[in-house]
Amino acid sequence: MKRFIRNVIFIRKISVIKTIYYSLKFKSKIFVGKGTVINLHRQSKIINTGVLFIGCDFSLPQKTVLDIYNNGTLKTDGIVKINNGTKIMIWKNAILSIGNGSYINEHSRVQCRKSIKIGENCAISWNVNILDTDEHEIIIDGKRKQKEKEVIIGNHVWIGCNCTILKGVNIGDGAVIGAGTVVTKDIKVKSLVVGNPYKIREGIDWE
Repeated sequence: MKRFIRNVIFIRKISVIKTIYYSLKFKSKIFVGKGTVINLHRQSKIINTGVLFIGCDFSLPQKTVLDIYNNGTLKTDGIVKINNGTKIMIWKNAILSIGNGSYINEHSRVQCRKSIKIGENCAISWNVNILDTDEHEIIIDGKRKQKEKEVIIGNHVWIGCNCTILKGVNIGDGAVIGAGTVVTKDIKVKSLVVGNPYKIREGIDWE
């Protein structure tokens, strides 16, 4: 009975038409929540090898937005959840990949200009920003800094609320990023990173 009730509640949260449309379009299981906005531009695509939930969890008034520009790609494997109020921008020729068991919570933003890889079983909390770009050109002593660098988030990584992950960062497996932390450099495997500027403690674990 409880399972039946949960299924009824879930069905009430999804847009049946969008769910059928995108599932057929990309030949996979894609559940789309009511109010979710998906903008697909020329030759953009979703490659989903499991079950993808977009804007289906939590009853928030904010819309989930997924924008994929020309030849951009969202790749998901296994069960992946992008929850209400999240905004994901995948620009021209860029690739965002998310592994099995990972989720992104409400009011987070992912800005992918080149490549962002999120591993398996990652817990990304609310109000998290992940960017692989500075967006604007930065010139120091007449030399232009590289504007875009790949972001890699390993497996079983927990990113707390209000964190920002900046371009070029590689976060090792099992790491924990404490609330409000701005990550600008690589984080080792199973490290706890807290604060701004942050302090690092190695050899931790989380469940």
